[in-house]
Amino acid sequence: MRAAAVLCCALCTAASALAEGTLSPIGPCGPIARTHEAIELSGIRLRRLNGTPIARLGMVAYRDGVARPIPFQVDERAPGKGLAMAGGPEPTRDDRPGVLDADDLLVFMACDAGERAPGGTPPAFEGREIRIEDPLAHTVGWAYLVVADAPPHTDKRYVDYDAAHDRVLAARYRVGMVQALPADFAVALSGPFGPNLVDGLRLRADATLRAKLAHWSMTERDGSHELVAWTAGPVRVVRRSRHHVDLGLGISIAAGLAHTYFYAEHVFGPGSMKLPISPSIFFRDITAFGGVDLQGLEGWHYLAPGVPPPGFTIDGHMDERERSFDGRGTWFALVGHDQAILVAMTMSENLRSAIPLSLVYLDDATRRSPPEVTPGSVPLVGISGHDCQKLPAGRYTFQLHIIGLPGYRQGDEQPELARLDAPLTADVTVPADLAVAPPAPR
Repeated sequence: MRAAAVLCCALCTAASALAEGTLSPIGPCGPIARTHEAIELSGIRLRRLNGTPIARLGMVAYRDGVARPIPFQVDERAPGKGLAMAGGPEPTRDDRPGVLDADDLLVFMACDAGERAPGGTPPAFEGREIRIEDPLAHTVGWAYLVVADAPPHTDKRYVDYDAAHDRVLAARYRVGMVQALPADFAVALSGPFGPNLVDGLRLRADATLRAKLAHWSMTERDGSHELVAWTAGPVRVVRRSRHHVDLGLGISIAAGLAHTYFYAEHVFGPGSMKLPISPSIFFRDITAFGGVDLQGLEGWHYLAPGVPPPGFTIDGHMDERERSFDGRGTWFALVGHDQAILVAMTMSENLRSAIPLSLVYLDDATRRSPPEVTPGSVPLVGISGHDCQKLPAGRYTFQLHIIGLPGYRQGDEQPELARLDAPLTADVTVPADLAVAPPAPR
């Protein structure tokens, strides 16, 4: 259910009180042509910078031999509590705020990396050289963390957060939540912002006890959901939320804390769960579905594994091909007007082998599924899992990705899917180490 909440959270937005035009779209990229991937480096990987005031840090990248400041942020971590988030009803704070610690995270976008500094490192450079490599494209980029009393700075930012209305704004999308769950969604991937695309959130789960002693059905209306804390920088906004479901008969499910990361064109929702015992001991069957009922997508197409390009036409009517669609896979895309929204899930091997996922697609303007503003599902999209009770005891992880594809052309989703399985690598070098020649072989 946490995965479903993250999926739907990423597929919704509202008109924001924040001023459009103050945020920058990402790109053009340097050597690393990945607009959706951020580089995260812990303080300990920055080597001997622990205790440095964050105010003394800046970042630059070289383009055409000229150093230019790039957006970055340091997400501090509170000991034993994960990311330090100063905003929200349950804030958490680092024990040494404003100072780089070993577990703090330096975050910047890989797209902003440039070429290597002339001569190997900038002149009179105090800081760290960061080398980034793309294992698929075999390209290399560099960025430089600068330590100075007056470090380089840019006002450029990719995302912002309106805490009063629980809304995230980027140059190419807006996302808004109500009671920590999605409310509205609009995109501007290849033009001005369009209308609200979301008609209703759909979270469904069914479970039957062994011997059919009891059966539960749950919807998104049966849970309590609340924003716990948040933090925002120029590179990403992170929201922490709590989700709890009461099934009755004294049985409740606490999904715990969920974190959602919002970037320039990418929403990322990691998750994990630990099962001390297999649910099969008590349950005969468990099924779950997470999705969203959409509107205003007439003329777009639905693309997924097993659906030939350009995809099913979204028109409010199910033809024979759509009715016989038996979607198997971990991704789908909504494609229209030179833009696309790619939804993909990656899972740990133990989860992937135990619970095969099914894709849900229903394009029916006559269907009624309250609560909804506009009757009909045009379309209803999502991902379902069956036989969840078969999971053995153990720890499982998953990641949900919502990726915007501006200027979409047929097949653009395939490179993005490949990149999810081949993350970038980053190495950090201290300037003094660059000047030391390797020892001669003996």
